[in-house]
Amino acid sequence: MLSTVQKFTLLIVIGAVLVTSCNDDPASLSNEQPPEIPPVESMSMDFSNFDGYQQNKEALSKEVNTNFAEAAIRAFVIKSVVDLNLAIPKALLAAASESEAEFNEEGEWVWNYTKNAGNQTYEVRLVASQQNENEINWQFFVTNSALNISDKLFFEGTTTAGGTQGTWTYYSLMSSSEEAVSVTNWSVSEEGNVDLRLEVVSDRYNNEGDFIEYSFDGTVKNVVFYNANEDSTTELQWNIETNVGYIIAPNYNNGEKACWNENFENVTCG
Repeated sequence: MLSTVQKFTLLIVIGAVLVTSCNDDPASLSNEQPPEIPPVESMSMDFSNFDGYQQNKEALSKEVNTNFAEAAIRAFVIKSVVDLNLAIPKALLAAASESEAEFNEEGEWVWNYTKNAGNQTYEVRLVASQQNENEINWQFFVTNSALNISDKLFFEGTTTAGGTQGTWTYYSLMSSSEEAVSVTNWSVSEEGNVDLRLEVVSDRYNNEGDFIEYSFDGTVKNVVFYNANEDSTTELQWNIETNVGYIIAPNYNNGEKACWNENFENVTCG
């Protein structure tokens, strides 16, 4: 027979185990209000300051504008890598906020909607589930009859720190397996500051190992692009208000920093 002290001790131990077990269980999402969908900025790198070069290419290709012209060409290449990986997921993410969510029996919030992107129509099922007290998991499943895919995982991610930072992993829709093609780590502050790193982890377009680091503080944008095939790094920085900026790139200006002013003219770097 157990003594009173032994019984009391046993109750304390059992209680501690139960409390620990409950704390280890993932927290449940509230069934009253869906979590806030991750911001579109978590997939967005904006190079619009260089759009004018394509429209005024002849005028901006003069000898006095070579630094900006070179930066615009590099920006176009970098944007191409971004769009190959993020353009369609970004469009599907942006469309999610335009649809209503429903709470299911599994304790998940689910959004169902349709979006046209990249000349295709996607039926999207977005699922948000609680991983733990501080982390929410997001999964985007897509259906597209033209591509012969049904409810296939296209990309997924997590948000932490109140939804201000997280990760994304993107998969190939053409592969029968869930092969990751790229990953993104991001943070977007309440003030709108953005830090974003995109890394290509598949040789789908022969650019495995490339990465792009993008930051924006509300006024200045900075981009670092690493080309794995060439083992080279290009850096661009520009002010969206003054248009002043610089480029550091291999095979240009001997790899030295090259600057331009508010009129896109070459200037000596300070």
